[in-house]
Amino acid sequence: MTRKTLAAFAAAMTLALPAAAPAFSNDMNVIVDGRAGTETRSVVVPVADLNLASAHGARLADSRITRAAKQVCGWLNGSIQQPTREFRACYGAALDDARNDLESLAQQHQS
Repeated sequence: MTRKTLAAFAAAMTLALPAAAPAFSNDMNVIVDGRAGTETRSVVVPVADLNLASAHGARLADSRITRAAKQVCGWLNGSIQQPTREFRACYGAALDDARNDLESLAQQHQS
């Protein structure tokens, strides 16, 4: 993810989630699903401890989601191999779905 993309995401989260963090309960999690072929893996990403209304909190949430997406899609740290087309498709879909879920979850807890 480029710095511009991350900055845009953080700005969007900051605008979309004003004062949402204090209303969050302890059971606030985002589930990141990775689908590779017929196999689906999931990781629960806790975000209740983050202030998603701040740029810093939004960046931390995105970092957690990014790590989880890599994990469920089979990324190997330190690998010298190029990511496969299947990995890139899994990773992109996992990130998109998790970010949408995070935004929906935050909006539900705004009131």
